[in-house]
Order: sequence, then structure tokens, then C-alpha cells
Amino acid sequence: MDWGNAIVKEITKDESGKVVQLTGVLHLKGFVKTTKLKLTWLPEMDELVNLSLVEFDYLIPKKKLEEGEDFLDVLNEGTKKETAGLGDSNMRNLQRGDILQLERKGYFRCDVPFVRPSKPIVLFDIPDGRQQSVLR
Repeated sequence: MDWGNAIVKEITKDESGKVVQLTGVLHLKGFVKTTKLKLTWLPEMDELVNLSLVEFDYLIPKKKLEEGEDFLDVLNEGTKKETAGLGDSNMRNLQRGDILQLERKGYFRCDVPFVRPSKPIVLFDIPDGRQQSVLR
């Protein structure tokens, strides 16, 4: 964090297509705002926690219904998106209702805190009001 950029020179994948190694060089004078592609990473360790990042979209995607239009005819079918992720071990201390920022992802509220390793922490996206739709 705040070191600059790393330029990826080679991506190594296993037989199933999973990325197992990145080889690159540090570019310490790089500036994050001018870098087009960004990668967030965590070290592989047993203490990481499973996350479920939940984003919601508008139930009715129109600002105004036409006269006589039934809202049931315009309901957005895809209003919920869940993304699996991994988090730092410090996230085990989150309590229900805590708000945190995930780097380059946005702000989230903890809905289900850490219970055990097999059950993910559930984080709800907090929209900032600038997005048209979160589920594209």
C-alpha cells in the first residue's frame, strides 16, 4: 500500500486455469490514479476469513411509473448480487452494524459477523448515491 505500482510481467496458471503466481517488477514512482488496471491482494495464510459481499440494486428501476402502469410489471428481477471474497484476519473482530471501507471496492456494513471459518462474514454494500446501478 502506498509503495507505487508493480508491473506484472508474467501470469502462471495451473491446469484448471487458476492463477498460482504473478511475476513482476516494482515501479515505485507509479501513481495509482493513472494506473488503469488494479489488483488487490492478501498473502495466502490460514488466518484469512471468507467474505460474502452483497450488493443491492433498485427494486423499481424507473424514477416514475406511467399512469396506469403496474409496478409489478417493471420490477427489477436482479436486485441482489453476492460475491465471494477473502478478508484480513482482523475482520474476525467486526460486530454486526460496523461500517468499513474495502480498498477500491467501497463502504460496507457488517450484517453477519465472524462465527467460524466455514461461515462467511456477510457485508452489505452501502451505496454512495452516485451510481446508476450497482449490478451491471
